[in-house]
Amino acid sequence: MAITYKNKLSYCAWCLALCAILCSCTQKDSFRLIGDFSHLRQGDFFIYSTDGGIDHADTIHVVDGQFKWQTPLSQEATFYVIFPNLSEQIVFAQPGDNIKMKGDAEQLRATQVKGNKENDMLTRFRVEHLQDTEAALSEAMKQFIKENPESRVSTYFKRQLMIKRVSYSNLKKGQRLPSIVLPPDQPDSQDTLHIDSLHPVLLVFWSSWKRTSRDVLPQVRKLHRQLEAQSQPKKKSLQTISISLDTDKYQYQASCKFDSITWLSRCYFQAWETPVVKQLKLCDIPYFVLTDEKQTITALGTDWKQDIEPALKKQFHLK
Repeated sequence: MAITYKNKLSYCAWCLALCAILCSCTQKDSFRLIGDFSHLRQGDFFIYSTDGGIDHADTIHVVDGQFKWQTPLSQEATFYVIFPNLSEQIVFAQPGDNIKMKGDAEQLRATQVKGNKENDMLTRFRVEHLQDTEAALSEAMKQFIKENPESRVSTYFKRQLMIKRVSYSNLKKGQRLPSIVLPPDQPDSQDTLHIDSLHPVLLVFWSSWKRTSRDVLPQVRKLHRQLEAQSQPKKKSLQTISISLDTDKYQYQASCKFDSITWLSRCYFQAWETPVVKQLKLCDIPYFVLTDEKQTITALGTDWKQDIEPALKKQFHLK
């Protein structure tokens, strides 16, 4: 049968409709982030997720101040974009979203993220309170949580408020570590950890909701590799135990997997109300406590490089 001009048009229309349907289906199972930044010719941003958006840190390439980044997405997720100055921008995502990020590289705090209800709400809040003092901003967050208890923005604000703690533990170097008992953190687990039966020990307090506390976990992995590589005469054992202050089970498990936590770990999903945290009166994370064979505290603090690493090198003969 001869193909007429009219039949060709019908066929082309059918192909276009099919492509539109296929594209529409693809978009529903993906997430796109589009950026436009002034005063930035080119550079790299980093993006990661703690709740399953992506299972690895990815790089966003910025060219002439613009970028387009897309990833498959079949569930609600939260992404964090890290700028070159190491500041962080949260992005709330749903499958099918096209989110636009607009900012100025010279004033990254004023970056606007729009494209769905949650991002729009957070952007409005940040613009309105850009000049607030720390105290005023905290009060504004609390009021927002009160007025919008079910919002994902409120969940984010709760975590931010948990981070804003300024005092430190009353533990002191040279004293004996108090008796600490860590009960099981899983219904099917029966092992109770008595810390005073372990020596020497390194306690690591962290949480996925504070990125700087997660950043030290690779240092802990490096320490384990160094201890394993020691020659036998100098080799010493060290029991590392991390205690997470996470409140979300999925985020905790995802962080453990992402950061390759292979040592003992506990999480009771109570944040600052975690019994051992209250017992030691900890008010900041990350926080480290290192003991010797007699359970005497040889180092403690929030700074791995300054507070902990020198003591580890001396105590375990590390280079």
